[in-house]
Amino acid sequence: MELQVTLPPEYDEHLKQEVMSTITEAVNEARQQTGIDSPWLSSKQATAKWLGVSVETLNALILQGMPIHQQTGKNFFSKAEITQYLLNN
Repeated sequence: MELQVTLPPEYDEHLKQEVMSTITEAVNEARQQTGIDSPWLSSKQATAKWLGVSVETLNALILQGMPIHQQTGKNFFSKAEITQYLLNN
């Protein structure tokens, strides 16, 4: 048995807006929680994954001059610097 609900046009549009708002909120929260929009990567593993290479390949790139920043024993990589390095080398 199939149930069909027909809404007046003004409710239909309101429902669409509410669903879109809920989806947008969820996506924004997920982006914030994962740090996907961050300009920095905070580990070799994350950087290798972002580049789609192995950690060994990343280490080779670092030895060849790819920028890496270290602070209190932790590695940081700038997505912009990596992109620029790869475009120029």
